[in-house]
Amino acid sequence: MKKVSMPELLTDKKMLGEFCVSMQNGAVAILPTDTLYGFAVAANRQAAVSRIYQIKNRSAHKPLILFIHEIAELKKIGFEILPGVYDVLLEHWPGALTAILKKPDHESLSCFDFPTLGVRIPAHAQLLQLLAALPVKLLTTSANRSGDPSDIDPENIAREFLHEIDWFVDGGVLAGALPSTVADFTVRPPKVLRQGGLIL
Repeated sequence: MKKVSMPELLTDKKMLGEFCVSMQNGAVAILPTDTLYGFAVAANRQAAVSRIYQIKNRSAHKPLILFIHEIAELKKIGFEILPGVYDVLLEHWPGALTAILKKPDHESLSCFDFPTLGVRIPAHAQLLQLLAALPVKLLTTSANRSGDPSDIDPENIAREFLHEIDWFVDGGVLAGALPSTVADFTVRPPKVLRQGGLIL
């Protein structure tokens, strides 16, 4: 496992390039977000996606979440959005809202096998900068074993997953926010599936 601070990763061009290539090649990383630390892998690398499920001991029936750095990415990737939904997402993004949308047929999402996909723009400026620099789209989930509580201390998380991941990006001890609110925007009105810190 290679451990690096988020500021160092963003300012060291050589290391950032190494990180980008590594993620393209199927690395598993842990990244800080605006809520919790999360596992992250390229959405077009099946072996990497499978590793997240194995490391986390996550049910194969539970999908991962796509992180994007700006709302314009939705149209670039080909998401079809119901009328009025775009305005709601603009109001709450970046933020702790995971929007369930119909998954488009796009090569960058080739290893996501579900008909719908949760999408989020995290309210974490450094993470958004990193997402914008990456040549791949990232699928994510909280960095913990399924059924265990999430930890906000990077030292504890790094110690637990030391031999199971490739990169640990240290963003310091997080504030311990509630997880994101998950809402299904493929139906009208949107249906809240998990109530988190954000109120729709």
